[in-house]
Amino acid sequence: MFFTVNIASDYPPTKDVPVTVGVNDAARTAYISNPAKVQFKSFPTNAYTFSVTTGTIKSGHRLDTFWVVFNHANLDPTQSYMLPITITAATGVTISGNMNTIYFHIIGNPLAGSYTSEWIRYNQSTASGTPDYDEFDHTTFTPVSPTTVSIASGTGVNYQLSFVNTNGVLSNFTVAFPDSGPGSASDNGITITSGPTIITADPVNKVFQFNFTYNNSAGAARNITDKFNK
Repeated sequence: MFFTVNIASDYPPTKDVPVTVGVNDAARTAYISNPAKVQFKSFPTNAYTFSVTTGTIKSGHRLDTFWVVFNHANLDPTQSYMLPITITAATGVTISGNMNTIYFHIIGNPLAGSYTSEWIRYNQSTASGTPDYDEFDHTTFTPVSPTTVSIASGTGVNYQLSFVNTNGVLSNFTVAFPDSGPGSASDNGITITSGPTIITADPVNKVFQFNFTYNNSAGAARNITDKFNK
């Protein structure tokens, strides 16, 4: 990811401005001092690197670009992390007190991660007889928030699975499809006729099963069951 340091003035500088940036974990600590906010952990030091931490805004220009490289393999998707990067020095100019930090962050979720999946489709409105399709694959429970994950159905729509987290005990599961946009029924050219409903939601063993029915663009009924197992 890249970010830029900007000279916010009526006119660009008339001389070079050396700039230094660095991780400012105190900004994360200040952010999470409000218990109502996501309690981000600090980024593991092996999960990011800088190409450089010093640069120069050239005379007559306003911007300098910096890069930070993230190593997702060293991050736990069930945890939330924040990496605040602050301008620590800019010779000859005033550093803004409220616009001097960029907050890179990842929202974790206790259900996040890779799961095996089974997609079962009946070419009718009821789940009776032999399925017309029964396919196995892998999918990812992607965090939307600390208490909601997005899960792709084999049909193309995305389940939004939400829950209550009480000191690590997950309960009160609900599931829905997005009203519009990517992962919605309209985005996939189908009309939901029932569901989605939860058949199984076992957060301890990471086993989930959902069902819904729809009519395709030609009006033909379909019955879908998606099974997920971590």
